[in-house]
Amino acid sequence: MNKGVGNVIEAELWGMFEGLTMAWNAGVRRIIVETDSLDSVQLVSNVTNPNHPFFSLIQSCKFMVDSDWNCVVKHVYREGNRLADGLAHLGHNMKNEIMFFEDPTPQIFSIYEDDCRGGMFEGLTMA
Repeated sequence: MNKGVGNVIEAELWGMFEGLTMAWNAGVRRIIVETDSLDSVQLVSNVTNPNHPFFSLIQSCKFMVDSDWNCVVKHVYREGNRLADGLAHLGHNMKNEIMFFEDPTPQIFSIYEDDCRGGMFEGLTMA
């Protein structure tokens, strides 16, 4: 999904909010949110200044995290979760819509298998 957002932190927060909302609506009640945006993790985990430009969005994320489920938000390095990075690249090139995959694309499946093995490669480029 591409929200057309120009700010990286705002895009990360939107991704977190939309992902949490989809998981909740799908009936998921145990989830770990991994993001390479340490700033986003800190904003959602700590008290936020009401004057922060993304205060409303941050509060929406906090509301979802604190809902009646087991939800953990944690920071991971981009290299530690290449699948999320690959999906983010795909979403960046999409129009403002959400896509659901019944089966992963071959490229995404390859990244998934590598993540499961704990492998890391430098310079992932999504075309």
